[in-house]
Amino acid sequence: MFMTQANTNQQERLERIYKKVKVLYGEVPPQMYCLGDIDADYLEEFLKSVARIARHPHIEPDFFGFLRLFVAYKESYPYCKMFNTKLLLSRGYTQLELDSSISDISKIPFDEKHKTLALFAIKAMYESKSCVQKDFDELFESGWTQKDIFDAIEHAGVILKNGRILTAYGVKD
Repeated sequence: MFMTQANTNQQERLERIYKKVKVLYGEVPPQMYCLGDIDADYLEEFLKSVARIARHPHIEPDFFGFLRLFVAYKESYPYCKMFNTKLLLSRGYTQLELDSSISDISKIPFDEKHKTLALFAIKAMYESKSCVQKDFDELFESGWTQKDIFDAIEHAGVILKNGRILTAYGVKD
């Protein structure tokens, strides 16, 4: 649960947004209610960014789910752990694949090209000062574009940021 007050000023708009979320995910995750309580614009922008990456022209859509899952476990974000686990299992991945990827992002069930991108996106989040031109050159040689690389890093960063915000709002004993 979260320490937010109901956003009654935007209730009608939020109900329309929540309907769309239910169609996409089958339910409205608690963290999305929290974001909606803060501001409908923010929730809508977050959902647009998720929709954008889900239709990424070069990166497998589930790749981003594995990035989110890795960050969620590394940072102990309970809602993100639960949501992304359920989402990836519903897409046919096994618990063993999820567990392997959580312990080592290079074990995501994708080709070497995606594994390299995942490793770099996580490195960019947790060791950004150690990112060097050689890293980018290897990604370019693998066929990734500058925008592909940015999208992977940015998505990992959004999850890291949102998780921290939601942690601040989370009810604590």
